[in-house]
Amino acid sequence: MNNRKDPNFQPPVYAALALAFSSFGDAFLYPFLPLHGKNLGMTVAWIGTLLSINRFARIFTNAILARACGIYGFRLVTVVAVLLAIFSTAGYAFASGMAAWVLCRICWGLSYSVLRLSAIAYSLDHDRQGFSLGLSKSIQEAGPMITLIAAPFLFQLNVNIVFLTLAVASLPALYFASMLPPKFNVTTPFSIKRFLKFPSAFNLLTFFSAILIEGILVVTIGVLLLSYSDNISILEASILAAFYLGYRRVCLIIFSPFGGWIADRYGLERVFVVSFALFLAGLFLLTSGWIEAGAIIIFAFYSVLSALTPGAVSSTRELPVEAVSENATWRDVGAAIGTLAGGLLLASQYVLISILSGTILLSILFLYYAGTLDRPFKYWMTWR
Repeated sequence: MNNRKDPNFQPPVYAALALAFSSFGDAFLYPFLPLHGKNLGMTVAWIGTLLSINRFARIFTNAILARACGIYGFRLVTVVAVLLAIFSTAGYAFASGMAAWVLCRICWGLSYSVLRLSAIAYSLDHDRQGFSLGLSKSIQEAGPMITLIAAPFLFQLNVNIVFLTLAVASLPALYFASMLPPKFNVTTPFSIKRFLKFPSAFNLLTFFSAILIEGILVVTIGVLLLSYSDNISILEASILAAFYLGYRRVCLIIFSPFGGWIADRYGLERVFVVSFALFLAGLFLLTSGWIEAGAIIIFAFYSVLSALTPGAVSSTRELPVEAVSENATWRDVGAAIGTLAGGLLLASQYVLISILSGTILLSILFLYYAGTLDRPFKYWMTWR
């Protein structure tokens, strides 16, 4: 990154808006495919594959696309990524076979990889880095939230009209991407050896957190509520699960900028460490059987961590964009593995035990990471 920080919020806001508008089609697929995929000739296995294949595609392309952004500039690559996103959304309307669906999902995976990296990169260049990251994350999540709110109305329309409408609604993303200032970063050539190296302590935190929260907990929260809440039906558990998943999105929109503002005031690393400790407390509360209270705490502080992670990891390397890309890859790997694991645990009696085991491992990693920091632990408790 350049040493000079930009006091203008326009670039990070525009980059986040480009991602928010581009995400309409992907966001609609999550409530649409599980309910209507069979009408399109899809098996359950194919539905799960289509919803996760974009993550697997990003695992192998994050580093390469970061290199492309460094060479050709973030504005140009972001514009291309937006065009690819619009193409994939419109493609869902015309896809007549699994090969076409897979191609559209891979296109979206590549597009999202660039758009996410672009939003982070412009936020890291701001002089109020913490708030900029939080604001960017909040704006990004507004796109999927709008789509989920509109989903019940869209279900009543012809599927082809829906996806074409969402593609047209994504067009403002082109304007926001084209208005971004030119931005280049120094990157090193892609190396398969560096790609396969063992993750750092920080990336391990990201990896296991994604497995637990973005994978296992998101998939199994309905089962947990049904098993550990008193006298509720399957329908009530489903409604509660939808509420908590919606609450998770709201937390990302509201708490991300608030956490960033706190980070600017008290220090990004300090707020990250304290938030992670409270996040772990929520996990232990959940695994003790307090599902509702644990979920409220977990989703609130995980939203802060999601916003601040790019800033925390970028401060540890000479090439911040590569560090962010590498961290995003481990997050994608964790979320993909966690989603598959969560599906396998749906019929298991050991969901809470699995989450508890992961929480203990995550706590050990967190203590190890805290021990690698330059400042003594008492620093984190000295707020002024």
